[in-house]
Amino acid sequence: MGNAIRHGFANLTNFAGRDSRTLFWWWVLLIVVITFGLSFISGIVFTAGAMGTAFQGAMSGVDQDQLQMEMMRNMAGSVETQAWIGVAISLIGLALLIASFVRRLRDARLPVGIAIIPVLTTLFASYVSVAAVDDIRAAMMSDNMQTMSDTAAASSGLGLVAYIGYLVVIVCGLIPSRNVN
Repeated sequence: MGNAIRHGFANLTNFAGRDSRTLFWWWVLLIVVITFGLSFISGIVFTAGAMGTAFQGAMSGVDQDQLQMEMMRNMAGSVETQAWIGVAISLIGLALLIASFVRRLRDARLPVGIAIIPVLTTLFASYVSVAAVDDIRAAMMSDNMQTMSDTAAASSGLGLVAYIGYLVVIVCGLIPSRNVN
């Protein structure tokens, strides 16, 4: 694992050569841990403020529906920041992955043009995330839980396009190495 990590960082911008499946998957594991950790930390930071309000309201006997609406209003103020942090984390993961993925494609003797798929799907999902900010914020500021639920469902569907890119990486990453001869 240590060799894979050293190799990955040493070759972040090196698109030449080949990466074995083992090397690639250890590197992908590190990327997943990094992006999950960053997402988890950002989620805790943004949720903490809303939870503080919820605890104060609960202790003073505020109605549960009113408490939920107040939490949503508090969280609405940070939706844009959360979206941009999510985009940054996605782009960090993509930047760490792309050169290794190209080398892995070459090792499996697949067309390196396949690497454009996770790039495009990540960029598209990032755009969708940022473009939905105003609608999500407006829904969170409304006092209608159904509106919030509908808006979240409508905006999350297109964001799932990123999973197509993940699926391509997984499938191509599983293909065995092929000899150059």
